[in-house]
Formats: sequence, C-alpha cells, structure tokens
Amino acid sequence: MSQTNLLTATIRQLQLHYWIIFSSLGLFLLLILFQLIPYWQESRPVSIILERYLIVITLIAIPLALKMFANKLKKSPLPLTSGEARNLYKKASLLRIYILSAVTIIHIVLFGISRNMNFFWFAILLFIVFLFCRPSYQELENLLETPAGSDTGHLDNEDNIADDTSAGE
Repeated sequence: MSQTNLLTATIRQLQLHYWIIFSSLGLFLLLILFQLIPYWQESRPVSIILERYLIVITLIAIPLALKMFANKLKKSPLPLTSGEARNLYKKASLLRIYILSAVTIIHIVLFGISRNMNFFWFAILLFIVFLFCRPSYQELENLLETPAGSDTGHLDNEDNIADDTSAGE
C-alpha cells in the first residue's frame, strides 16, 4: 500500500470511530431527552456539590483534551515517517475523543437521572466541541513535512550572538 493510501485509511478509520461515538452519544441523549429509556423517567435530585465539581471537571477536560492533542503533535520531531505519524496522530486523536466522550456521557447520564438543565446544556456544549475535533487528513499530512524555517541544518545567527570571531575577520 502506498503512503497516501495508508494515511487515507487511517483518517477513514478515525472518522468512522468519531462518527460512531458522536452518533451513539447523540442517540443516547435523544433517548433520555424524550424519556424513551424506562429507567430514567423519574427525576431524582443531584447534590449541588456534585454539580459544581462536574462543571469544574468539564471546564478542565475540554481545554485539556484539546491542548494534549496539540502538544502531542507539536512536540514530535518533524518530519516523521509515515508509520510514526499515523501512530502518533491515531493515539492523540483517540485520546482527545475519549476524554470528551467520557465527560459527555457523565453529563448525559446525570441529565437523565436529575433532569437538571445544566447537565443538558453542558452536553450540548460538548457536542459542539466534538464538531471541531473531527480527524483531518491535513493535520496528519503536516506531521510528514519539514517545518518552515528549518530547511537548513544550522541555526541562522544574524546578530552574531556568542560568536567567537572578532568583528574584522
């Protein structure tokens, strides 16, 4: 298989994984919203402390998932081989999706238990965040390219800082 076919297959696999998680979470939310799951037809109160901690966890988890993905991709030595790039991108993308889906599931379940609209709106917010986390061929392809400005093998020293030669030489 050629490199382009392997990259395309990886992106297709990640997008399939993404859409399965996204649609199953959406279906789960709709089933709970319209009370089609018999277990969660009555609302029970949830502790205000649990609600506040979950809001804090959500506010930490969203940037954490996005930043961890970006850091894993940025801190890798570029250019990567095709196999290394695919493995790195796959691990980072799945980690980002799993963190967001875990927090989304918690909000959906607590909305089903308590019927508290705060959990519902946070679930909607997490679905919006999901829309911006779709795997992309361009991000994966960028891992294979040499970054701009590092075409040469040495550092440009225009200011002659830490230069041992005298000015006239």
